[in-house]
Amino acid sequence: MSLFCNDSVFLQFILEHSFDEIFIVDALGRVLHTSHSTENVFGVPRDQIVNHNIFDLEKQGVFSPSACANVLRTNQKDTHIQETKRGQKLIISGFPMYDQSGILIGAMSVSRDVTEFEHLKKENEQVAEALKRYQEEIEKLKEQAASPFFLRNGKMAKVFDVVGKVANLPVTVLLEGESGVGKNHIAAMIHQMSARKDQPLIEVNCGAIPESLFESELFGYEGGAFTGAKKGGKKGYFETAGEGTLFLDEIGELPMNLQVKLLSVLQNQSIMRIGGSNRIDVKCRIICATNQSLETMIKERRFREDLYYRINVVKMVIPPLRERKEEIFPLIYEITEEMNRKYAMNKEFTPSMVAWLSQQNWSGNVRELRNYIEKMIITANENEIGLEMDEHELKRTNEEMPLNDYIEAMEREYIVRMFQKYPSSTKLAGKLGISQSTANRKIQKYVENRVVMND
Repeated sequence: MSLFCNDSVFLQFILEHSFDEIFIVDALGRVLHTSHSTENVFGVPRDQIVNHNIFDLEKQGVFSPSACANVLRTNQKDTHIQETKRGQKLIISGFPMYDQSGILIGAMSVSRDVTEFEHLKKENEQVAEALKRYQEEIEKLKEQAASPFFLRNGKMAKVFDVVGKVANLPVTVLLEGESGVGKNHIAAMIHQMSARKDQPLIEVNCGAIPESLFESELFGYEGGAFTGAKKGGKKGYFETAGEGTLFLDEIGELPMNLQVKLLSVLQNQSIMRIGGSNRIDVKCRIICATNQSLETMIKERRFREDLYYRINVVKMVIPPLRERKEEIFPLIYEITEEMNRKYAMNKEFTPSMVAWLSQQNWSGNVRELRNYIEKMIITANENEIGLEMDEHELKRTNEEMPLNDYIEAMEREYIVRMFQKYPSSTKLAGKLGISQSTANRKIQKYVENRVVMND
């Protein structure tokens, strides 16, 4: 006789080899059958379950609760997730069993171990939460990219505040400041923070283009407009900038006759190529910069007053580096890291060298500081660059640094550097082994009275 012709054998085969845990009780709650894996799942020997009452086992905490017991109590299907004593999670469905006359004769439950699924679900949730946190951090970093931690509360704070306000406004901006203070950096920042960031940023040094070529470079020309003109003509800077940003550096060097034409462009928002007859709409944003006093130039009749008021819708004065020495420390580290990446090196300045660098006037501002650091990174034979590495440069200061100034410079350098890594008074105090009140005072003294985070 075939195995599958014997119903009881067939049923027993199914019960013993089912992927799911199968549990059967009679109408009084006596356990008639449970799979062999029950002991592994619930931590109770099978012989202590079979022929025992399900309600008693539930009271003993073997099942908490029992799906079969719930079915017998309610005469309805029951599904729930249960955690066993061994930490496994099961999804259990219980069903009432009836005879042919509809009388309840027992209950059966089917259980499936979902521990791994729950673990994967939890991991996915943790990954999703981590991704959310990372995205939030990325957004914060994007905001901070325009105003690094060491500048947010220094003398550049007002400048960066205005940058954030005007970035998306279609207004002309005038940047004033000494050579090397970073006017082009501010212009690039305004562009990157604006909706125009995916469009071109065209930088034009008005003092570097010969007067005879300036008009054709600025406005472009048609083919055959003059001897040597390219066939088909050429776009000027206004056209090339498209809907992006045109940065006119050293605007004070613009010749008077071109000042008139620039004024016309700003008023009419259009240009005409040399040799052309069609007006072309100007859609770019204009940022101008100068290291001269345009007000003085107006008095000397070297700069048009009407143009000045056209470009001076929003003016930002960038202070020289000597007026914001608290920013030199982090600038040194930032530029050093930049140069190390650029030249695939791993060099650093000693604290004494950093202290000395911070005391210099840097008449060439950030540009001079950057050039000096780049030179030292390239030429130094050792990875650690100290005062003795450049005796010639050291002679440019005519007086020795007083001891108190040196000690304060060293302390400032250390506090600023550590605060970058541990940006709260509590963390900083714990790391340096000082009280929180002392950490607060150091932060207020050396980090420009920033808002101190207490955690």
